Amino acid sequence: MQLRTTVIDLFSTFMRLSGDRFEGWVRDRRLKKGMADRLARADQAAQSEGFWALYWHKCWPMHPQAEAHLQAYLQEPCYWATQRITQRFGSDQWTLADGFQTAIAHTPNILKRYRPDYGSDLKAYAQTAFGNVVRDQMRQQHDVNICSDWGLLRRLSRVQIRRSLEAAGVTQTEAAILLWQCFKAVCQPDPRRSVRALPPPTAEQLAQMVARYNRLRVQLSPIPLRLEGEELGVKLQQIVEAARAHLVPKVTSLNDLQFDQGAHEQIENLSGDDLPMNRLLVEEAYTEQQRRVRQMEAVLKNAIAALTPADQTLLKLYYRDMLTQTAIAQRLDIQQYQVSRRLNRVRQQLLAEVAQWSRDSLHIALDSAVLASMSDAIHEWLQRHYQKTASERSRGLR
Repeated sequence: MQLRTTVIDLFSTFMRLSGDRFEGWVRDRRLKKGMADRLARADQAAQSEGFWALYWHKCWPMHPQAEAHLQAYLQEPCYWATQRITQRFGSDQWTLADGFQTAIAHTPNILKRYRPDYGSDLKAYAQTAFGNVVRDQMRQQHDVNICSDWGLLRRLSRVQIRRSLEAAGVTQTEAAILLWQCFKAVCQPDPRRSVRALPPPTAEQLAQMVARYNRLRVQLSPIPLRLEGEELGVKLQQIVEAARAHLVPKVTSLNDLQFDQGAHEQIENLSGDDLPMNRLLVEEAYTEQQRRVRQMEAVLKNAIAALTPADQTLLKLYYRDMLTQTAIAQRLDIQQYQVSRRLNRVRQQLLAEVAQWSRDSLHIALDSAVLASMSDAIHEWLQRHYQKTASERSRGLR
């Protein structure tokens, strides 16, 4: 792959894939002009990509072009994360291009969860997050594809059904959810068979669902209409179709325009975010972020050094050698579930150390969202730390 070397290119070009191969970079002229204008007005301290990554993240989502600049910036981490996952777990139904387009669409969610206060690098954090997105989508697609309609209907959650129906344009979802609850109450799977292959409901089961639904519908407001057997079957099929469309969405072409090219060019104007005072504040924030990066690295290195030799070996096998949990289990002659439990325990120990440092040194209030984001940052740091160690080892052997 041809690497981007200038700050302007990093924040104004998008990847073009041909099949599953990198083909080149497509430049967005509006983003390029906006970055060129800003760099011309910036001093020497504001010439690094790290500064502009933090700058645009602080502008997001208020500034109209911030997300476009950041999505351009995150093209490589999205590509490498997708390539690694699809090569490792891919199938004919999930290509690199599909994974890339699915993952990059989650950029707003990644930007929302990213916390620069923890000293995490946006590009490295995003690579980990994109990998999680692709892995979850592949697993979800696999589950959807191997289930019968009725098996899928039993495995869906209430939240998944509501979101699927809302994505299909259904605003009143209570009646459909009640219908699904009636289906689950009546159509119990055979414990000797997998729920994935659940057969269609029998005429007797449809009658039971109709009676149950018509009896319970009066609890809803407004009260929905009565249903007969055939109507109930049709509505259940509509729920399944909406769920399949939502859980495994069609992937749009990479060549489609992702941003409104005809929009008013606001970035050509000197807006409030371009004022020298704002740039100075971001410079100070960037300097503080780099200081916290070094502090968190010291905390994690000390925490790793305090682990048992067995736990340190486990981290090296997983993050440095990039072995799967199954391969690690074979190497250590233990069960795969034991590897998973030990990894989770070690990560929790590291999280506890970083959380205590954040609370005592940064005075950050800890809640579930903060801890989840902090855990992602630790996972991302472990990947960088051990891959860097492996690279240094390979250079030393030559």
